[in-house]
Amino acid sequence: MFRVRSSFRGKIKVKAPLQAVRGFFANLGNFTDMLGGVENIRRETGGIARWTIATDTPVGHVRFTFPVRETTPHADMIEWMPAANERENLLRYTLKFEEENSATVIDVTHHVELRRKRAWDLHPGVGLMGEARLSNALQRRINEAIENFLDRVKEKLERDC
Repeated sequence: MFRVRSSFRGKIKVKAPLQAVRGFFANLGNFTDMLGGVENIRRETGGIARWTIATDTPVGHVRFTFPVRETTPHADMIEWMPAANERENLLRYTLKFEEENSATVIDVTHHVELRRKRAWDLHPGVGLMGEARLSNALQRRINEAIENFLDRVKEKLERDC
């Protein structure tokens, strides 16, 4: 099995009320508007949201879809997990919110995993790069995109709230 993986974990403090911050992240349109690489998020029947993500890589332009379902267990959290039968494109993200003085602390966890039987099933040029090299490149791109996204979110929420 050929696997490419990436994980992100970080915290950010936003000077805005918890409900406004949670509401912002509950609106999936904010991800397509502000998170680089997210082309579209489409809601489907059965509570599935299909994220379409595209980016340029060392092997060319790639586009993947990630079917996820919301599994939010608590009011102070938003969580999306891979859809029940998804085995190839796995996306999981969790946002935990905590009020601190007159601000909200957001704990962000994000995991991506692409699974294929063979490297070339992912993309014809991938076999030349290997799992580790591709995972490292994916890790850098995702970290940069999420860090930029969180900076933009902080700026917007602090300005608007």
